[in-house]
Amino acid sequence: MTDHDHGDIEEITGQYVHVEIDGVDHRVYYEENGPEAGQPLLLQHTAGCNNQEWRHVLADDEITEDYRIIAYDLPFHGKSVPPKSQEWWEEDYTLTAEQFAETIVSIADALDLDDPIFMGSSMGGNITLELGDWYPERFRALIGLETGAYSPGFYIDWLDHAQVNTTEVNAYSCWGLMAKQSPEPDRRETMYLYEQGATGVFKGDLYYYSVDHDYRDKLEDVDASECPLYAVNGEYDYLTDPDMGQEVANGVGDGAVAVEMADIGHFPMSEHPELFNAYLKEILADIEGEREEPLPDVLTAEAVGVDI
Repeated sequence: MTDHDHGDIEEITGQYVHVEIDGVDHRVYYEENGPEAGQPLLLQHTAGCNNQEWRHVLADDEITEDYRIIAYDLPFHGKSVPPKSQEWWEEDYTLTAEQFAETIVSIADALDLDDPIFMGSSMGGNITLELGDWYPERFRALIGLETGAYSPGFYIDWLDHAQVNTTEVNAYSCWGLMAKQSPEPDRRETMYLYEQGATGVFKGDLYYYSVDHDYRDKLEDVDASECPLYAVNGEYDYLTDPDMGQEVANGVGDGAVAVEMADIGHFPMSEHPELFNAYLKEILADIEGEREEPLPDVLTAEAVGVDI
């Protein structure tokens, strides 16, 4: 990635937008880079984390030449603190599919984004199925990283237990989901980001991920002919492996494509940014119709010119 000199100021800017979600005003933080008139690319972070996961996409000169990259903090995450109009501390934070999808669409509406491409990872990958089912007309394309129709088993009571150091547990559980080839500084940063979440938020996100999200018998409801869907899963992701991405694409049918990312795991954009950004450029080129050949079943580091 690009090196910097003392005094360099990055072009990424951060600000807040007020978003009404289910009748409640939320102060949502987002960072962006790229031309205001560029194709919007809206980025959703993983469960329990924040938009810092996307900083290397935001800083990529080639991507931001044509794309307006926008990475937000979901309410209750990062700098998007809970709404002051509610006594939110009186109940557990629990994210549902309906609330999650509505939030994403509301953020796109609040920012007046015209035909954005949506990309999310993990829970942000799974929600592409709800978006493709309920809001296909709102997006130009959906890129689901680490996507699965069903991801059971992770809504665990002790994830907000008073005797458990949940930030450390969350971080080290992420360590095992990353590829061994990914650079250690980037893997360590991914863990560091997971040590910043508020107690109970990771668990609340996992309610959506493991309980409320189940598209095993509903994949045919996703309209990828109107809004193309890319199920893009890492070789080293044992939660949602490439076979699961292929199952999603097969079940959705026309307009859905499954792609395996070689030599990368569950947090592609933060665990190996150079490799992921190279893979992303191939996917964006396919959306733009700039590729002479269809995307391969497996994207490899060698094919995109990245040394492992």
